[in-house]
Amino acid sequence: MQIGTKFSIAIHILLCVEFFNKDYKVTGDFIAASVKTNPTIIRNIMALLRDAGIIESAAGTGGAKLTRPASDITMRDIYLAVNPIKDGKLFKIHKNTEPCCPVGGNILMLLEPVFFNAQSAMENNLMQSTLQDVLNTLNTKLKTKLNS
Repeated sequence: MQIGTKFSIAIHILLCVEFFNKDYKVTGDFIAASVKTNPTIIRNIMALLRDAGIIESAAGTGGAKLTRPASDITMRDIYLAVNPIKDGKLFKIHKNTEPCCPVGGNILMLLEPVFFNAQSAMENNLMQSTLQDVLNTLNTKLKTKLNS
């Protein structure tokens, strides 16, 4: 199982919103050209980001903007906005196992701590990076390219 592209597209959207906001109205169509995808996909992901309180946007051609500084938006915030975790658990464990089986009767108890630790590690790692960190990397790369 892979995590889908909504997460990377959401980051792409937010980078465009912040990077281009001084020079352009950053709309779904504008971002769709950068992502090279259908504007409806962008608008759907933007709706998730708006519902999570990360962006605000006006209908039509009003453009989007961040609701708080990029340094206050973690990768975890973005991930959870577009990939909500049901019941707080990233990993699902199969149910209805055979209770009399040594494996089936204990699978939940065996896997819950392993999956909890994996989820915690991922979320902690995502909390360490902000949208501003990614913007800084982009700006550094662009400056290096200009000086080459």
